[in-house]
Formats: sequence, C-alpha cells, structure tokens
Amino acid sequence: MPLPPSLHPFFLRKQPKAPASSGTGRDALSHSERHQDWEFHYSLAPVPARATFSGTAQIHRQGERHCELPIFEPQCNTLASIDLLREQCLAWIESRSAAVGPPPPAN
Repeated sequence: MPLPPSLHPFFLRKQPKAPASSGTGRDALSHSERHQDWEFHYSLAPVPARATFSGTAQIHRQGERHCELPIFEPQCNTLASIDLLREQCLAWIESRSAAVGPPPPAN
C-alpha cells in the first residue's frame, strides 16, 4: 500500500509552483530536490495540445552532472510528472550502483 504523499520518503520539500490539474495555461516549472548525496533538477513544460506535462530531470552529484533523463510518458499534472521523473532518477542511481559494485575491501 503506498504511503500518503505527506509520509512518502521522497516527497517534495518544497511544493512546485501552482501544481496544475491540467496542462493548460501553465508556465514552465523548474524544481530541485536531494536524495542522499544526489541532486535532481527537474524542468517541466506544459503540452497544451495534449493537456499534459513533459520535461527532463538532470542528475547531479557533488556539483557534477551525471545524466539527463526525459520524461518517457507525459503526465496530466506537475506532481505526477515530478513523481515519474523521480522514479526514473532513483532507478538510474540504482542501476549505476549495481554496475559499479561495492567498494573494494580495505586492507
């Protein structure tokens, strides 16, 4: 059972500007948040013809950009778009960690 948004561990510390219930009449949105030592920078824009939001997330660590992910399925509002991008960011970090593997043992 999913946690309510206020209890979700990755819930936004700051709410995005005026979350939209539809994709019409809204300006582009930028938002950033942290997860452990990673930073996610979101950039969203409305797609009025489809009443959805599309955008990208940049993944940074210690000031260095590691990856930029596009939203793979436009969403009906900003919070849903950010949630989807956050999931993609966390999956990218997890797959990167799996590829790098654990640190070597200390001598």
